[in-house]
Amino acid sequence: MEMTELVLQDVQFVVDANGKKTAAQIALPVWEALLSYLKTHEEEATEELLAMPGLVEAIERSKQRVQSGQFTCYEDIRRDV
Repeated sequence: MEMTELVLQDVQFVVDANGKKTAAQIALPVWEALLSYLKTHEEEATEELLAMPGLVEAIERSKQRVQSGQFTCYEDIRRDV
């Protein structure tokens, strides 16, 4: 099974009030496996990940939100919980 298949089978989506997908979550063990895979197969993994539909656009949207201040720091979330 390819890494993208592993990640996609275990993804959970966050949706807004209209049911539109706004974010994705993966289990911590899957995230750790993904990071390990990326470290050992960086070149192939980069090509495989960039081929995922919508990934590049999602990264760009995330960069724009960070640059415009539309994000919440983990520390703030943890403090408020």
